[in-house]
Formats: sequence, structure tokens, C-alpha cells
Amino acid sequence: MTSFDMHGASVTILNLSCSSDELVSLLDAPCDAPAWSACDIWKADGENMTSIRPSSKERPEVAVDRDAKPAIAIPPLNLPSFVQSSKALVLRAVKSLGEAEAELTKYDTIVGDGDCGITMKRGATEIEDRINNGRIPTDHPVTMFSSMADAISDSMGGTSGILLELMFRKMSSTLSRCDSIGVAEMSQAVQAGVDAISLYGGATVGARTMLDALVPAAKSLVETNSLSDASSLAKIGADGTADMKVASAGRSNYLSEETLKGTPDPGAMAVSIVFKALAAVP
Repeated sequence: MTSFDMHGASVTILNLSCSSDELVSLLDAPCDAPAWSACDIWKADGENMTSIRPSSKERPEVAVDRDAKPAIAIPPLNLPSFVQSSKALVLRAVKSLGEAEAELTKYDTIVGDGDCGITMKRGATEIEDRINNGRIPTDHPVTMFSSMADAISDSMGGTSGILLELMFRKMSSTLSRCDSIGVAEMSQAVQAGVDAISLYGGATVGARTMLDALVPAAKSLVETNSLSDASSLAKIGADGTADMKVASAGRSNYLSEETLKGTPDPGAMAVSIVFKALAAVP
């Protein structure tokens, strides 16, 4: 479960009165999920209840090399300025995103579950830390985007974290299949990443999500290769979500027109903030 930064409580009740013992045993079984490695098992004993937590020794240990990576094709890079500018670009973008935590949280408290700002800041901080300590290489976009996806996976929760990880992995894999990488290929990789978010997330333009900023920005990049133009369209798309009366995806999907009116989608605003920062770097 995610999104516990908002005020409130969550209770899940499952009726097992007509269920078999096998189903109950499966629900009580330990698992190896990172944040749910064991569960509390409550057994009725008259009026007394006893809590039994499975021992970690009951679960088989599995050795996983988290640093092991599959071989990735690294095409030649026809972007002379990439090595000199990529680090500054990414650091400027994540710095701006982190500084927008309060703004994004304000929007998400109204039209979401209140955790967009802190979730984005966690991802931004993780990327910044990994770039500064060398865990995210900035000399080639294939490895840079793949490593950024790893950072997002390890630090961001919720749907936005999953979708942004997916986008950067798709960008990396798209570039790895190129004969060589220039400005056009970079723009097409962004488009492929945005398309992946739409495909697997199920949203499109007009659904009141981050795609309302991402789709026009990516389309502009493919057509003009201009970060400035992409930034302008991302802002127009993000600002436009404040006038949308209905959300067909995301947390806002559960809210009334009166609640949504006048407040932009925080995910779209985050995208706009990032593109503005990228366009501002000389």
C-alpha cells in the first residue's frame, strides 16, 4: 500500500467466513516482498487472541546481486555537448523539482492524496545524490537513463514512480537500438518513453495527468528539437489541467468537479517544472 502521507486511515476487511482453510493459509503465508516480509497471524482462542509472527528463519534466503546488470548496447554518440552539459541539465532539473515540493503538495492535497511533492522530491534527491557520487554516469544517455530509472525505482513510491521508471527505461532501451545517437534520436527516445507511460498507464491527453504536459512537450521535441518550445507547451498543458472538469485517471478520478476546479494536476505541474529547468540551462 502506498500514499500514507495524507491525513486519514485505511482499513481493509476480507470476509473469510465461507473460505477454505487453504485460502486462509495462503493469506497467512510469509513472502519476500521488500516491505512486507512477514505478517501478523491472529488466531482465536476463546476470548483470547495471540499474535504469532513467523521467524525469518522460516523463509529461504535468496542471494541477489543488485548491482548485476545485463549487457546494454552503447551506440556511438553524435552529441559533442552531451558530456559537458548532461550533468548540469539533470542537476538543475532535480533541484527545481525538489524546491517545488511545497507547491506540488499543495495541489495534491486538494486533488490527490497529498504525497506528490514529497514523492517527487525523494526521486529528485536520490538522482542528485547518485550523480554526485558517480552512481549515475552522465557520459552517455543509454547508461544515464537506465541508472536514473534505478534511482527512481529505489526511491519513489506510488503510480508516478512506476510510470517514470518505465519512461526512463524505455528511453534507454530505445537509444540502445540506434545505430548512432544525435539530437533527433534523443527526441524520439523521449517520445517513446511518453508513449510507454500512456500505453501501460492507460491515460491520454485530457485525462488530467502528467501526460497533459508530457505529450505536447515530447511532440514538440520530435518536431523542433527545442527544449524551449517543449517547455512552453508543457506549461500550457499543465496549466490547462486546472480547467478540466473531470479526471479520467489518477487519484483525481474520484473527486467532484467542484473539488477539481481551479487546481492543476500536480504531476503535470512537476513535468512543467522540469522542462522549464532544462530549457533554462545554457
